[in-house]
Amino acid sequence: MSGSVKIVGCGLSGITAAILLKQKGYNVTIYDCRNHIGGNCYDSNLTGTLIHNYGPHIFHTNDEEVFTFLSRYTEWFDFKYQPLGNTKLGLIPLPYSKKTEKILGRELSQEEIVDVIFKDYSEKQWGVNFDEIPKSITNRIPKTKDEEDPTWYGSEKYQCIPKHGYTAMMNKMLEGISVELNCDKDYWRNIHSNLTIFTGRIDEYYNYCYGILPYRTLTFVHETSPFKLKAAAINQNNKTSSHTREYDHSYFNYQHKGSTIITYETPGECRKWDIPFYPMPFGDGLKTYAKYKELADKESNTIFLGRLATYTYLDMWMAVKQAMLKIQSIT
Repeated sequence: MSGSVKIVGCGLSGITAAILLKQKGYNVTIYDCRNHIGGNCYDSNLTGTLIHNYGPHIFHTNDEEVFTFLSRYTEWFDFKYQPLGNTKLGLIPLPYSKKTEKILGRELSQEEIVDVIFKDYSEKQWGVNFDEIPKSITNRIPKTKDEEDPTWYGSEKYQCIPKHGYTAMMNKMLEGISVELNCDKDYWRNIHSNLTIFTGRIDEYYNYCYGILPYRTLTFVHETSPFKLKAAAINQNNKTSSHTREYDHSYFNYQHKGSTIITYETPGECRKWDIPFYPMPFGDGLKTYAKYKELADKESNTIFLGRLATYTYLDMWMAVKQAMLKIQSIT
């Protein structure tokens, strides 16, 4: 098989697609407007600490195929994500469990759990009242009430971080694949190819003809600190703090020693020039996306992949799996 493929976006979706298409005999080039690979999974060294530049990424999955695929490019170290929550009842272990009840000295009802742990945090995260957030999002609240000491990701078999970081893993994934960075956002449009894999914003692909899709963005403040936090992350489950969480990158580094970097993460409305993190597939967002999807379904030589292009919340393993399923049908 031969033919040229241009891939727009050098995150996990685009990189996975590039590997699989190259194996099928295609000539593949990835284009990205950022100055680095990896999209929001990118990590880099800051004053001796490897930091997750766009928020902590803990890989978790039960999918053997995805885990085996990525394990060709990295070793892992096991990681249990167990943040603390700064709530109206004080600092408590998350997710809610028997351990939390021991700290509080009593059991909370489901309504209290939502009020104490999720309501204020979610309203800051999404910028709307809690009762406006759809069940498709609130149903992701971990169901761990009857467990002793669970991780955020429950019983998922694999919960880990690449031993040498995500950027190192993705550099290995990209061996033998052409990548062009620092591209103008429309540069790819002028490149001839037999097939396009698009992983950017679907509204941008269509030049915002139906308007701008709503997303939530994040801002990050990184500070050097000689002291570690009490946990990898402390969620601000309250209305008094404008940020949603702070986290300590030393926990995400294999056998890290010395000073660390503490990051403060604050969500906000995503403007056209901001980095989009979370699609808002409800209300007007869902209606607008339906119009763009109708256009996308008519495309014959473009495949849309990833969180932004499919306007869907995807964990890392989901992004890889989605690319696998889409690419396997290409001959």
